[in-house]
Amino acid sequence: MSEAREAGLRLRAARDRARDWMLGHVGADGTPAAHDQGNGWSRFPWTLALLGETGAGHAVLEWASHNGLGANGDFAAGPAYGAGRFSAYPIGHLTMGALLLERHDVAERLFGRLEALQDTATGGMPVDPQGGELAHVTDLLSSAQAGIAAVLAGKMDMARQVRDWILACLAEQPEMPRMVYTLRTAQGLVTEPPGALQWIGAVDFTKPRQAYFYPGIAAVFLAMYAMRSGDTEALAAGHDYLSANLNGTQQQFDDIASVQACKFAWGAALMQIADPAVDYSDWLVKMADWFIARQRPDGSWGPSTFVSNEPAVTELMTKTAEHAMEVTAVLAALSVVQARSQ
Repeated sequence: MSEAREAGLRLRAARDRARDWMLGHVGADGTPAAHDQGNGWSRFPWTLALLGETGAGHAVLEWASHNGLGANGDFAAGPAYGAGRFSAYPIGHLTMGALLLERHDVAERLFGRLEALQDTATGGMPVDPQGGELAHVTDLLSSAQAGIAAVLAGKMDMARQVRDWILACLAEQPEMPRMVYTLRTAQGLVTEPPGALQWIGAVDFTKPRQAYFYPGIAAVFLAMYAMRSGDTEALAAGHDYLSANLNGTQQQFDDIASVQACKFAWGAALMQIADPAVDYSDWLVKMADWFIARQRPDGSWGPSTFVSNEPAVTELMTKTAEHAMEVTAVLAALSVVQARSQ
């Protein structure tokens, strides 16, 4: 049995435990656990669809369409909306679920909000839709997530603008692969982020406990965009983004208290599928065990313990749904590696 196949079997068992945990946090009527405490549910329909649990996914999405969303497709005020910062990111999650579950009515409501949020000058998604000093600052995380949903929906005008934003972000980087800056304005890359955004705005890959996830989500979008459009420049840019992780500190992968490298696995998986000329299989096997090592005994995953040592249930819901989705992508890529080797 090949190393990739063995890793896949271990990882599938971990994903099954996470699936069971997630199902235990959805009511019979689709009401997600702790919905009155925060939004831990926005990624549930997406992940449940990927896991084949379409009944539960539809139930959560139906609940959300009546209880979690406002008329304009944004999250309803209160626990669902939270602080509202980076709101295109979780809206993108829910949009993915609506698309995969073929609830195109809900998806169109959500895309209405994403289209309203997209910055007309840069094509990126705003850090803070509420305005203030960050009104015209756009970020890589939200932009890539919205772009991923746009590609899945075939909304290629939106996706093209995100593609241009993400390639411009890469071209403007002054210190790659050591440092990745993730914020832009109409004037270009923000290399001196405001204090509140320092940790996510300037990611130093030579240092421990950084926001290592940014290159991964950029690579996911670029892989999907390239597969849909045949854009070889986007494909090459995906590999360039992942070079930050590949050349960074080993602590990204060895620090058991950190889950910040999770999207590296997602990005490597999608790039593996999109580009037969590369081989990330060794990394995919390593990341399979990375996920397994961080899974809690009850099947859930939590945030980095150096950030939240006693996570709330909403945090566990968020991370379990995220990691189960990423694990599904790794399993798919490992299967593609095996199929191509035959």
